[in-house]
Amino acid sequence: MDLDTVGTELYGLRPTEFTAARDAQAAAARRGGDRELAAAIKKLRRPTPAAWLVNLLARERPERVAQLLELGSAMRRAQSALAASDLRRLSAERRTVLGALVREARDLAASAGQSVSDASWRELETTLEAALVDSDAGEAVKEGRLTTQLRYSGLGPVDLTGAVATS
Repeated sequence: MDLDTVGTELYGLRPTEFTAARDAQAAAARRGGDRELAAAIKKLRRPTPAAWLVNLLARERPERVAQLLELGSAMRRAQSALAASDLRRLSAERRTVLGALVREARDLAASAGQSVSDASWRELETTLEAALVDSDAGEAVKEGRLTTQLRYSGLGPVDLTGAVATS
């Protein structure tokens, strides 16, 4: 048992299942004599509902998340090149891809029997937007271990502090 393996398992669970499973994993590590691992597991934070949705997309629809990240890369290249026509075309594609990801997250959440608030849906969109504009945020999303939403302020990189577990 290692922190990476435990993190992969825990961040695949619904938020309501997280704490009990985390505590059980920490207890198992402690029983196994690894107090350092037990302490590290105990520090893992339960994902917010929006972070859980993003993690769910990363696990269940990795090809769609990869499509979002590729689009973000293309948009950054077009912006650097000041390619206005490419940016217009990519912006239209952005709306399509983001809309599809949100719909897929809704389907996945419904299949998992998880209700999600309107605020969490907005946080999901905000996080996907951050992943689109910032390559480090995109990698964090792809990892599937977010603990909270990501936000892009329009200036500088996305602050990932405390938003990604076991990275």
